[in-house]
Amino acid sequence: MAVKLIFAEYNILWAAMKHYEQHLEQVAATTDDEDKQLDVNEDLMKMEYMFKNIKRSAKEDWDMEFK
Repeated sequence: MAVKLIFAEYNILWAAMKHYEQHLEQVAATTDDEDKQLDVNEDLMKMEYMFKNIKRSAKEDWDMEFK
């Protein structure tokens, strides 16, 4: 079952994800633990996939464009 978010929900979700992405980038840049870096880099790759899907869905649902 597909869920169609409302306009405001897309904006909130996008802002929250961008904030979390910044946090992950900071952790990746400051940690010396190689395992932690691998985990964070994997999470960042997942975030990119999520950003692409949200962009596509927002465009289809509301003709919104995120940067």
